[in-house]
Amino acid sequence: MSEVASAFLVAVERLPRERYPATHSFNSAFGKLHRILQTKLPPHLLPLFVRLRAFCIRQVFTIETRVHINPTFRLLLSTRIIPPGLAFVAAAGSTMYALRYLYVNALDLLTNLVGIAYPAYQSIMCIEYGDEATEHAYMPENGVAATPVLDRALGIDAPNLNKKQWLMYWSIFGLLTTADHWAGPILRLFPMYRVAKIAVLVWAQHRKYNGATWLYDTLVRPLLPPPSTLDQAQQSHERRTNADAKAEVASVDTAADEQPRSSFSSLLVSSVWESGNGLEPPPVHTRV
Repeated sequence: MSEVASAFLVAVERLPRERYPATHSFNSAFGKLHRILQTKLPPHLLPLFVRLRAFCIRQVFTIETRVHINPTFRLLLSTRIIPPGLAFVAAAGSTMYALRYLYVNALDLLTNLVGIAYPAYQSIMCIEYGDEATEHAYMPENGVAATPVLDRALGIDAPNLNKKQWLMYWSIFGLLTTADHWAGPILRLFPMYRVAKIAVLVWAQHRKYNGATWLYDTLVRPLLPPPSTLDQAQQSHERRTNADAKAEVASVDTAADEQPRSSFSSLLVSSVWESGNGLEPPPVHTRV
């Protein structure tokens, strides 16, 4: 475990400082603290501190990567009026304040945001790119070559493009949303229902757990018929469809053969004015 943490810290050193100022600042602060504690901590506690340092830096790196997607934060960085580290702290603090405000005053809205925002993004990626898309938190033009080893060290993964995962997730979300119709009685019996719902949604959508896929494989899939049965039913349906089509074509051909071959043509029959029955054609009135 400490080897993974050390590899992550080495990978952090290769990140461009101008793009990840907060990550480098926290890493430098932890590095100074590490050098101080090396002479004071027992040797068996140093690997624990390395893991703690890697965990904290990873959280800062993840938040800073997500913050860079925000256009307001990018605008603050482009103006260079506010230092990047201060802009990161302000963005992270405002996000935490907004989450706390929603938790206290609008828990239903927070639940819907948690249940819709990230899954909607992943569903769009899944529809657009299928199983071939790859996404990196940093790209070579930022000064770092994107390599699989560095990706694994930094914990950067491709988006979850499993269609089964997200189709099942939206089924779970719809089921829980339907259960909100009885939210009043449920809250009286279980006051932490909203928090439990948020936990279930996070578990169902998080790529580490893929709870929606687990629920499908565990509960739904055993209830479905095997694929061979569906293939046999489809082949039987196709055979019946082909037989019906052939029978219809044969009946049309038989009806065409039974019709008389002589046909009526108005061009071959003289009009009533030419048939010699004594009728005169109607007079033609002309205006002078």
